[in-house]
Amino acid sequence: MMRAAVLGVAILASASSQSGSSVERTMLLDNASIAIERVHLASGASQRLPSIDAPALIVQLTAGDIDLTIGDKRASGPREAGAIAFVPARTPQSARNIAQRGATDVIVIRFKPGRAPAPSMPSVDAPPGVTRTPLLDNADTRVVLVRFAPDGREPVHTHPYDLIVLQISAGRVESVDGDAKTTENRDPGFVKFVPRDRPHAYASADAKAFDILSVALK
Repeated sequence: MMRAAVLGVAILASASSQSGSSVERTMLLDNASIAIERVHLASGASQRLPSIDAPALIVQLTAGDIDLTIGDKRASGPREAGAIAFVPARTPQSARNIAQRGATDVIVIRFKPGRAPAPSMPSVDAPPGVTRTPLLDNADTRVVLVRFAPDGREPVHTHPYDLIVLQISAGRVESVDGDAKTTENRDPGFVKFVPRDRPHAYASADAKAFDILSVALK
């Protein structure tokens, strides 16, 4: 099962500097609570940032070899797909793809300082066929890795907080979002924002297991 990384990738703002090979950005979602961006780092690509006013969550979407610095902490080496790192507010960061060849992609989730706070809610037991592995729980977010077996199915439910659902491994997903119900193939990097109190549910429509990341905004 995937584990949270100690550090994060610093690719959080348009004012950042770049060196080495290309860095490609794709904005996936931007609303009053969060901004979510997919960042593609070619081999040798790097970015450096000053501190920013809000925290961020970094998700390694594809396995890569990264040299990371957050504040006074540094780590260098491989990061598996699904590894996460929390970047506190007002903390400088930097990152470089140190792989000899091959690009890597990360997802950057920036928490906006003006977002409405959510009431607390205890965690609940997972239904049959669904495995939940907590990765992070702090004042800003709760992050859980959720694995759906082929028979995994959630009941329709709500949360008092906004939720981000991020596909980590490819899978055919059946989802309920309010009155809408869909079944579709979702690739790694597919992201869905579920507003607080919205009825929703996820289930596997696949013959193999797949992983998603559940990110609650506190």
